[in-house]
Amino acid sequence: MKKILTFSILLICFSVSAFAQSPVRFYENAKAGYKDANGQVLVEAKYDAGSEFREGYAIVITGSMRGFIDEKGELAIPMQYDDASQFFDGMARVAVGVKNGYIDYAGEWLIQPIYDFGDDYIDGLARVSKNSKFGFINRIGEAAIKLQYDDARNFFDGVAAVKQNDKWGFIDAKGNMIIPMQYADALFFHEGIARVTDGKKNFYIDKSGQWVKDEERHEEEFEMKERKQGEDKNE
Repeated sequence: MKKILTFSILLICFSVSAFAQSPVRFYENAKAGYKDANGQVLVEAKYDAGSEFREGYAIVITGSMRGFIDEKGELAIPMQYDDASQFFDGMARVAVGVKNGYIDYAGEWLIQPIYDFGDDYIDGLARVSKNSKFGFINRIGEAAIKLQYDDARNFFDGVAAVKQNDKWGFIDAKGNMIIPMQYADALFFHEGIARVTDGKKNFYIDKSGQWVKDEERHEEEFEMKERKQGEDKNE
């Protein structure tokens, strides 16, 4: 009896899991379509490209325009955007022309398209730029961190690299400068350390700005090789 009950529970869990599974993208004749959890075609391969599903929606592309389909395969948000990102916590970045804003699941504007650049929300903040200045907005479109930087990178480990007057430093999520603008370049924090350069060598620092270690030789060589390959491709 116990074995039968266990098997029944597993069967129910499997059935629920299969039912809840998002449609899967496939390609046929260079077009994208979607199949359901049973492998049945839900959306014919008719789009030029399509994303995986996230939060119940997938981006689909026809020509240069983008829209969103739901898990029933229906076009839930029309093909009206020049660019689009997937939904994160109910918000998706989209572009109309060259201006970026944010919409909800119904395709309604939550934040009007006024930004020259927009990024996905990370921990409630989105990196944006306007008039060549970068900053971060909150989920209702307020400038949580003033658009004042010449460049900025996303928050990781609660810290973001920002650039001003050709120097990089780091701020926290409240916009406080925690490591002064002093580096020729600075990347993301990961597991408490970030790689920076003084223009002569690369090294790692902690969140107090203290030196942790120099970059190993093979890391520098790998980066130089990648840059060289990129330059060759552009020639």
